[in-house]
Amino acid sequence: MIMRLLPAFSLRKTLIAIFTLFAFAARADLRLPAIFGSHMVLQQNSELHFWGWAAPEDQLTVLCSWLPGQEFPVRADRSTLRWSANIPTPSASFQQHSITIKGGWADVVLDDILFGEVWVCSGQSNMEWQPSWGHLDITEAQYEAANDTLLRLFGVPRMSVPDPQSDCRGEWKSSTRENMQHFSAVAYFFGRELRDRLGIPVGLINTSWGGTPVESWMHEADFQTNAFQGVIDQYHPVWNYGRPGSLWNGMVAPLTALKVKGFLWYQGETNTYNSHLYARLLEQLAADWRQDFGDPNLAFYYVQIAPWRYGTPRQGAAVRDQQRIALGKIPRSGMVVVSDIGDIEDIHPANKTDVGKRIAAWALNQLYGVRDIPVSGPLYREHRIENGRVRVLFDYAENGLVAKGGDLKCFEISGADRHFYPAKAIIEKDAVIVSAPEVPQPVALRFAFENTSEPNLFNAEGLPASCFRTDDWPAVWPNAGFNVKKILENGDALVEISSGSDAIRVRYTTDGSEPSETTGEWAQPGKAVQIARGKALKTRMFNSEGVPADRVESFHLEAHLASGRAVEIVPAPGAKYPGSSGNLTLTDGLLANADAHDAAWQGYEGDDAQWTIDLGEKKRVETVNAGFLVATAQWVFPPDSLTVSVSDDGKDFREVARVAEPQPTRHLSNFIRRLEVKVDKKARFVRISAKNIGVCPDWHQGKGQKAWMFADEVMVR
Repeated sequence: MIMRLLPAFSLRKTLIAIFTLFAFAARADLRLPAIFGSHMVLQQNSELHFWGWAAPEDQLTVLCSWLPGQEFPVRADRSTLRWSANIPTPSASFQQHSITIKGGWADVVLDDILFGEVWVCSGQSNMEWQPSWGHLDITEAQYEAANDTLLRLFGVPRMSVPDPQSDCRGEWKSSTRENMQHFSAVAYFFGRELRDRLGIPVGLINTSWGGTPVESWMHEADFQTNAFQGVIDQYHPVWNYGRPGSLWNGMVAPLTALKVKGFLWYQGETNTYNSHLYARLLEQLAADWRQDFGDPNLAFYYVQIAPWRYGTPRQGAAVRDQQRIALGKIPRSGMVVVSDIGDIEDIHPANKTDVGKRIAAWALNQLYGVRDIPVSGPLYREHRIENGRVRVLFDYAENGLVAKGGDLKCFEISGADRHFYPAKAIIEKDAVIVSAPEVPQPVALRFAFENTSEPNLFNAEGLPASCFRTDDWPAVWPNAGFNVKKILENGDALVEISSGSDAIRVRYTTDGSEPSETTGEWAQPGKAVQIARGKALKTRMFNSEGVPADRVESFHLEAHLASGRAVEIVPAPGAKYPGSSGNLTLTDGLLANADAHDAAWQGYEGDDAQWTIDLGEKKRVETVNAGFLVATAQWVFPPDSLTVSVSDDGKDFREVARVAEPQPTRHLSNFIRRLEVKVDKKARFVRISAKNIGVCPDWHQGKGQKAWMFADEVMVR
């Protein structure tokens, strides 16, 4: 082997380069989790568990400007490479402090550190919602007030993972007009109120993700116990943002070294499908997080979800009632009612200012000694039956009750038959007296127990009453499922009826009468019922104890030229939303409801869609009408345009009509938009082309992500 000797100057340069590389490597070994950084706020009068990573050989020393003369020597563990130091923190002040880590090849300095009150804010889209996403009621004065160097913000990026993480991305920032627009509006206005009232630094950590269930923010181990057995089976094996534990792993675990004052929680809309569990789930969530952050006394304040048009009757009200029940189960908790500042047409109400202020009221009153600030509207305490009337008593009504805007509304009572009737309600000081002529012997009472209930009962302090019910009868029943198996030559349909649950059976009638405990037939799994077009099919559900649902579902099959005709679909719909009747979904005569979970919808993620229908013979086509879901909260948008073409042979198509559809410019509630075009041509084949908007628009929380287009019945007349 021949070795070349380097000249002296070349050797010297090479050695310098090698040592420089080692220096950078050593410096790279010293690393801190993102939650520790310049501009952070640390919890006052507590103990900071300060930690990071380093090479095991490094001798490090942590110095804190608020503890002059004290040193905290640390060395990284050989297996984990982690080091840590427990450091006491002082009382809140405006003075800026620093932390210096000495050792290795370079010091690491964190500066502009403040001490004050630190809060973790979490939930789904109503907590995540940022002013930059649009349509919030925020004034110019509020934007200007956001320039506050003593209010600091940390946003945790979305992360769903199978194992607990020790770090996340993100950085601490001072509140400015620009920075607050990219932060949770609810959390910001909570912090703004604390800053204004307390006059000390406040640090806010927003870790939230729209559309997520409470289970994903809890410990996965919670679902291996009898309390929630079977819940985890509802999720696919892959790790996604809905799977239990997935968001705790990625978005909460990295924060747990911090000492905090408490938690804010705004979530529940996604859990309307399992509302009966919500109080227990919320109680466990609070217990998990208090354990994680090392303090069983941490405050836990949450927002009751607002009224909105959910797809299944009373499922939203059931979650609100469970949230009320949880208030009595979770110590050191508080609940904010927002039924008076919600929007039944928008699942994301525009008034986030008062939501933040109402949560702050709980903290100010309970934790910071501001006793003269009201924290809650009337909360149901008990009721008494008095000579055919019901007297209802409330907490937080010491100074009396008020009916805003007229007579009290949203009360209903029932006798032993479980049939609820609208009731007359009057105020007597701190009580409400409820009665109905149809119920001479009342047994149960409900208040504001519909999805869109907007009650007008308040206390003298101007805060709204929470919904409640006194019965434990089944209140939320699923919508019946219908699957068209075959269209017969005479136009009748063979339809399979399902309830979605083995514990629920369905009676049905086809003669127009209402099914009851003794009338109608039982729907059998796998057995199709023949339904004549134009005739009503009515169904009623019964639980395992034989208790009937309090509503009858009714529909009839639509009849038009394309009824029962197979549809050639290009491309295939998304695997999650194929439509309940396959290629017959768009012509089976069954109309989907305004619920994105209705199996009658066919969904296309980011794709345009083309449907070709063979009418069997040449016919006069006057109009073509197609239904689309608008549910922007679920990322579902109407098509940009709809084009209709016709053909005699199925090969050569000519465009005969087109309609453009204006897109929504803000989040709206679910509704169905039917687009109709005039054709007035004879043809055998009809082709409908719908153009997907492609990606969610800039104003939407899913900006740049693929948008869904949901289609229903295509009617050719």
